[in-house]
Amino acid sequence: MHSDQPLAALRQEHGYEHLTVPLRQRGLECTVEYGLSDYIVHAALPDGSSLIISPPQEPPTDHPPGRPESWLVTRGHPDDTTVHEVIYNSEPNGPHARHGGSVPSLLAAIDTRLDQLGVPPRPASASPRVSAALALSPTARHTAAAPVPATSPVRPALPPVRPSSVPGR
Repeated sequence: MHSDQPLAALRQEHGYEHLTVPLRQRGLECTVEYGLSDYIVHAALPDGSSLIISPPQEPPTDHPPGRPESWLVTRGHPDDTTVHEVIYNSEPNGPHARHGGSVPSLLAAIDTRLDQLGVPPRPASASPRVSAALALSPTARHTAAAPVPATSPVRPALPPVRPSSVPGR
């Protein structure tokens, strides 16, 4: 149990503490809600948009709580329909399918996008379990560590979002 969260709050996380704790360490408000067929994590971003982190919803899958075979992370804004992006998709035909249900890969991709959006980094005193999970991923970009050298083979998990030059996209 985390000393900064009461036991009752952890029970309401429905097995998603491994996602909500690192997001809260970056200052985001998170809730765990029931989606179409499984729980989802909703994280409010400072610009009014939000992240939705979910296992596949349709068809429902049988997996331990918070440990699905794949993840989908989207960002949207309730008042601005032009803000809609898929940040991570490890479903079987998704661009991150090779990572499957890997939480370190998921968190690395989320951290990369949060960095691009200017969300404050996780404090250096963040949970050792979160730091260890992020360290397992070769694509993880730590938000409070030293900068990555230009010659490093480490690449961000996602490219920066750029407006499409193709009409209709």
